Amino acid sequence: MTSSRAGFSVIEIVIVLAIMTLLLGMGLNTFITYRKTQAFQKDTETVVEILNQARAQTMASKNATQYGVHFATSTVTLFAGSSYNASSSSNSSFPLTSTDIILNITLAGGGNDVLFQRLSGETSQNGSVVIDVPALSQTKTVTIYKTGVVDSN
Repeated sequence: MTSSRAGFSVIEIVIVLAIMTLLLGMGLNTFITYRKTQAFQKDTETVVEILNQARAQTMASKNATQYGVHFATSTVTLFAGSSYNASSSSNSSFPLTSTDIILNITLAGGGNDVLFQRLSGETSQNGSVVIDVPALSQTKTVTIYKTGVVDSN
């Protein structure tokens, strides 16, 4: 007399759990990479939008002043006036995603500020800002032309 037992062996259960863990890990990695890519694109758009906003407000002579943008490692700040003052209450600071950093700021005359001229919207601090995501090994360059026009690639 032999008896037959229905069920799964321990080895079968361990193999199924290993396969499920592997699939979950691959899916999670894909999701994290996608999220970082989206944050990177959003940060690039934010930098371009803030530069365009500063230029537009300067050209419109909003509050009879000029506007500029200050770049730091993890923030971009829109400021009013002829120079950046970190303690000014009129500053609007926009933090970048923690995985994104502004790697290289190359502006004419040096420094970390772009200031637009009233009515014309031109700038003497033309140059580029390279935004880097170390985790993805991707960079984007935001170019500020002498005319004040901003472009990204």
